[in-house]
Amino acid sequence: MGGYRKRSIWHALQPAPGPGLLAGLRGSFQDMADFESVRIGAAASDELYLCYLSTLVGSEHLLFSMEPASGSEDAALIERYVGTKYTEGDLPACVEALCRGGTVLCTAASAAGIVLETGDWQQRGVQQPQTENVIQGPMYAFNECYRTNVALLRQRMRTPKLKLWETSVGQVTPVRAGVFYMQGITDEGLVRRVQDQFSKIEIDGLQDTGELLRLLGGRSILLYPLAVTTERPDRLASSLLGGKLVIIMDGTPLAIVAPGAFADFWEAAEDRYLTPVIAIFLRMLRFMALIINLFLPGFYVAISSVNIDVNRLEISLAAAGSREGVPYPVLVEALLILFLLDCIVEAGVRLPRTISATVTMVGGVVLGQAIIQANIVSNLLVIVAATTALTNFIVVDYQMGLVQRVLKYFVLIGAGVLGILGLVVCFAVLVVFLSRLESFGVAYLTPAGPRARTYAGDILPRFKRRSRAPKGRAG
Repeated sequence: MGGYRKRSIWHALQPAPGPGLLAGLRGSFQDMADFESVRIGAAASDELYLCYLSTLVGSEHLLFSMEPASGSEDAALIERYVGTKYTEGDLPACVEALCRGGTVLCTAASAAGIVLETGDWQQRGVQQPQTENVIQGPMYAFNECYRTNVALLRQRMRTPKLKLWETSVGQVTPVRAGVFYMQGITDEGLVRRVQDQFSKIEIDGLQDTGELLRLLGGRSILLYPLAVTTERPDRLASSLLGGKLVIIMDGTPLAIVAPGAFADFWEAAEDRYLTPVIAIFLRMLRFMALIINLFLPGFYVAISSVNIDVNRLEISLAAAGSREGVPYPVLVEALLILFLLDCIVEAGVRLPRTISATVTMVGGVVLGQAIIQANIVSNLLVIVAATTALTNFIVVDYQMGLVQRVLKYFVLIGAGVLGILGLVVCFAVLVVFLSRLESFGVAYLTPAGPRARTYAGDILPRFKRRSRAPKGRAG
């Protein structure tokens, strides 16, 4: 440090009229075994202290030297500080800095201290995505470190138009959150709306982006997720170029892409890397799987118990033959088999990977064969239930898959009561419900609803070729 910097540091350590910063820090971190306040020397005829939490700091940031002091004692002095630029802070700022791994340099009676960034957070490295299978694209994903995630997104988009607005959420345990948007591409009204929503959040602390999304969405969140969450930087980059904004929070690898339309949850990141014909085919396949997942069990119940006359005679005889000996009505039978399938799927997700495959095999094969032989459910219904479970796994977004698992019971009950008319009524109710939803001020059914031109670019792949003027010197 040069002489000017030394004078500026010692100038900040002015005595306080009342209790000093050191006493305030010791009171705030009382009964904390990892809090350290170490005397390292003297400054301006006063003792100099370093205050930090030993479990959060890294020893490589400060280099010490031993010099003889007055008498026979030795005093440790800071020879060099390795880190980011230091700042000055009062008691609340110093408490917050210590909680995030900083070190405070102060005297015994000073009113303020010098905050040094010495954090050494324990975190995993940059790895492959854990919740999204990468078929084509970059093989790295976000982790739980905010600075790492920001750096990964900056590396993907090397442009000064990528703006970052930061804030902290939480009154007891503040968590840093950042909002990325593209200047000139993202709607400024959307950015201001998200910033206003952040200012209205009043909560003690947050642990994941799922909680943050519910707080930002307000009262409009009922069942469907209103924004896409992902851990892939390439998907975020494509969304930013499409006019959306990205919200990143410290402590979680999942980022929020807002606003979210219904069609965004059926789009995979690899769709942008494929030819248009293949990408459109895959999306049509996913939407067909959505219809089958929602309405196939209800359609089976409707034509087997309510609207029997709409079937051909051969189909009715085959359905009746498969149900021979089954003591329950078709609706109860369908509810039972779908409930068992959901239990098997949930067990496979929650159990450790070493035994989840075994549990799924036992539940799917052994239990399925046993209930058929016991005449609890029919063979034809088992085929219908297996097809329903298979189509549910085609869903790209996990949260949307959970919604589909819930809604199929709603459609099933409607079909069991009103038959095919119940299917039509349930479909109309879902369409009306979706048409009334908004995601950050944008219609949920975009591009079919309002503001279609603003956010329609993510529904179908964009393959625009920009014309470039030939390089050369004008004559």
